[in-house]
Amino acid sequence: MNKSLKAIALMSAGSFIFSMNSMADGRLEGRISDATSSVYFDGAIVKIKELKLESSSKNGGRFSFNNLPAGDYTLVVDYLGAETVQQLISISDNKTTSEAVRIGDDVGEMDNVIVIGQAAGAANALNKQRAADNFKSIVSADSIGQFPDENVSEALQRVPGVFIERDQGEGRFVGVRGVNPNLNSASINGVNIPAPERDRRSVALDVIPSGLLESLEVTKTITPDMDGDTIGANIEIKSLSAFDRDGMSYKLQAEGNYNDLEEETSPKLAGSFTNVFDVAGGELGVAAAVSWQDRDFGSEVIEGDGEWESDIEDSGVRGVKELQQRDYTVNRKRLGVALNLDWRPNELSEYYMRSLYSHFEDQEFRQRIKYKFDKGDLLNIDSNSALWDEGDMERDFKDRFEEQKITSVVFGGSNIVDDWTLEYNLSYSKASENEPDRRDTGFKQKNISEMGYSSLGSSPRIFASDEAFDASEFELDEVVIENNYTEDVQQGFKLDITRDMYFGENPGYIKFGLKRSEREKTDDVNADIYNDFGDIDDPTMDAFINGNLNYAIGNFGPALNKSAIDALINGQIKGNTALQDEEALAESLVSSARDYIANEDVTAAYIMSRVDINDWRLVYGVRYEHTDFSAEGYNARLLDGEEAEIVKANYERDYSHFLPSVNVRYRFSDEMIVRAAFSQSISRPSFGDITPSPDKIEIDQEDNELQVEAGNPLLKAYESNNFDLSMEYYPDNGIGAFGAALFYKQIDNFIFNADVSSDANAALYAPGVNFDDIEITQPQNGDEADLYGLELTYTKHFANGLLLQANATFTDSEATLDLGENPDRNTDIQLPEQADRVGNLVLGYEKGPLSLRVSAAYKSERLMELNYEDAANDLYQDEHLQIDLSAKYEVNENLQFHFNAININDEPFYRYHGSRSYNAQYEEYGPSYVLGVTYRNF
Repeated sequence: MNKSLKAIALMSAGSFIFSMNSMADGRLEGRISDATSSVYFDGAIVKIKELKLESSSKNGGRFSFNNLPAGDYTLVVDYLGAETVQQLISISDNKTTSEAVRIGDDVGEMDNVIVIGQAAGAANALNKQRAADNFKSIVSADSIGQFPDENVSEALQRVPGVFIERDQGEGRFVGVRGVNPNLNSASINGVNIPAPERDRRSVALDVIPSGLLESLEVTKTITPDMDGDTIGANIEIKSLSAFDRDGMSYKLQAEGNYNDLEEETSPKLAGSFTNVFDVAGGELGVAAAVSWQDRDFGSEVIEGDGEWESDIEDSGVRGVKELQQRDYTVNRKRLGVALNLDWRPNELSEYYMRSLYSHFEDQEFRQRIKYKFDKGDLLNIDSNSALWDEGDMERDFKDRFEEQKITSVVFGGSNIVDDWTLEYNLSYSKASENEPDRRDTGFKQKNISEMGYSSLGSSPRIFASDEAFDASEFELDEVVIENNYTEDVQQGFKLDITRDMYFGENPGYIKFGLKRSEREKTDDVNADIYNDFGDIDDPTMDAFINGNLNYAIGNFGPALNKSAIDALINGQIKGNTALQDEEALAESLVSSARDYIANEDVTAAYIMSRVDINDWRLVYGVRYEHTDFSAEGYNARLLDGEEAEIVKANYERDYSHFLPSVNVRYRFSDEMIVRAAFSQSISRPSFGDITPSPDKIEIDQEDNELQVEAGNPLLKAYESNNFDLSMEYYPDNGIGAFGAALFYKQIDNFIFNADVSSDANAALYAPGVNFDDIEITQPQNGDEADLYGLELTYTKHFANGLLLQANATFTDSEATLDLGENPDRNTDIQLPEQADRVGNLVLGYEKGPLSLRVSAAYKSERLMELNYEDAANDLYQDEHLQIDLSAKYEVNENLQFHFNAININDEPFYRYHGSRSYNAQYEEYGPSYVLGVTYRNF
């Protein structure tokens, strides 16, 4: 690594020896506003015509040029939706010239075009995208406010090429261009976000309320000054800055959210404040935002547990061993707080503090029935129905409280010294997940006379004889109490140095820098299993019920009562080791041996350059990243199912990557831009995939079955060669754009989850035991994959108030598995977790005080998990189309009412094995309706 850093240092030194013209020391700064100087515009293209210099406005419409030769010049400002502005400027040596640029002919026109509402959001995003050096998609705060989105994930689903993974109907993880969400990187104010979940590297962005944001940027072609750990895209979350607005501003919002499935109404409050103060001869900007929500909702689920066997019980028909019915009741609280300070002592220096705190609580109660068909005898079966006798049924109640926290703080600054710009920051981020006193309480009834299913498909009709719904026939079977805690801490520093220069007569810069990040992820799992209730006379379930459960997609029967269960556990079970037989003690020990500590340190250095040659812009360079990784966990083994053996496991590795990239932008005309890019990037495996500790080892003594979910610390990082070609057309007749992009990714070492039962060694987990049925899953590296696609976007705001936004991404892939010789299945597959088609359609109307918007988000099916032996049991997630509605009414310039309808088409979530006929998970979460009011002074 030292040799590589020396090489980069020599390259940097050599750049300064390069023959160049020294730049003089005049300076220009300015700010772009509307005609009334009350609204400021980011993303405007700003040029000094005679010097061929180009920049863009940011941070509340501000722009600057450094080291300008003295003289008179023409300043040109171009912003979509407004006429181009030209004005003469004079630059003097050793002085700063300030210019106020106002765009728009009059206030009335601006109000209808680029100042407020849907058009303002579209104009802001399009201008920033047009001015960027690389290919990116942007969502502004104005646009976020036009959709009924509760969190960052849901706000991102409107971006071209983006889809989201949902949990209980809410958006959580974000995928870009159809690929696995784990292949993206995410950052808040330039700092990577650690993940509170025990097994993930990527953070679930639902923990961050959308009300704290100033903008979201999805960068699809990277440059050397960006982290190389991204194959899909980098998602940059920018929180509010006081310099984004003028003077004091504030905004207050209150709303109620009604969930149709649970028939519950939930409150939400949010507010923001910004102001700029004169401090010590400079300006101090203070921005604060807070968002709080307390939401009650739920879902109803039917799912198959395990695969559908092609020849179940030698019947010659595909069938399933077990089906489940689940009912979830969820209370989810979100608290988000942001505080940002910006101090500008003079025009050449800036210092800042960015902070964000997110507190997420999730109280989940789950009622579940397990129809254990395989415990009985199969009487008859056909392609659509099946009947068993003497099967078992289990009913259980999960009481799980989960608390997630994310804290991110970054201190930084920038200084301009002659031709040099220095930018630097120190950062600290911490994410944690606490799951205290989780309780899973199960009851069982054996030998039920009849049970089965009478139809297949997404929600199969399940039936059972009357005794299956008689609570007195169920006895207490097992109680599991867990206390789990995960912590992910990341700290680092970054230094970027830029030197403005001319390459001959062509302006540009040389930029180089260093970055160091240190990350430690800790997972602590503690489980106690109780299964011997002879001393308390095996209580029957009728003492713990609270009427029948209201369950729309089947017959559920009696509902378990939390208070009665808590009284039993607290009074007689918790801590009573006499209620644990040898099997329970062994399983408790193994379940608690899922702990791990992972350390990952990344050192990076880069050098890059940008040069403008007439209508061409070239950004190129190379990044070097060195990764040191170590993990400490446990190898757990069950001996004869009644004793546990726990052995520490340690793993270390380091690896390095050189990651070159080139971004080319050609301004074909004032309306058309063509871009091309090549880059190499990586994506490191998720922590849950590379932990040495198996996540699950279970032995079913009665059926002599072994189930294991193992990690794989030998996994390699994804490696990708990325090629992009795009065209953007911005017509000069208002706010609108059309874009088309081709992309191709050649990926090595892709990762997929697989059922490896046929190849894995069961003796690693239960030595000396012969099993009738073994199910072992483990992540694996594939060989190589090719992913290619087309991305289309169209935006148009019409003079009559109509707004149309449409985007579609079409993706295809070919991936080759590494299954050794004579595999049991085809080794050529689609890239796991890839969606072939992703699309959004938005129809809006805005005229006077009324604003309406209907939006549809679509995602095609995805291959989620592979079965080594039988492709018919590969796990797929079905296509998903959700339609939302948003309506706003402006009472006056300060007061606004809004109504949102979310999932108005009542779209369910569905996963299946091989064919849509074979259910893996069907979930209904229903529509929600929001009524709210906003008061603001801007």
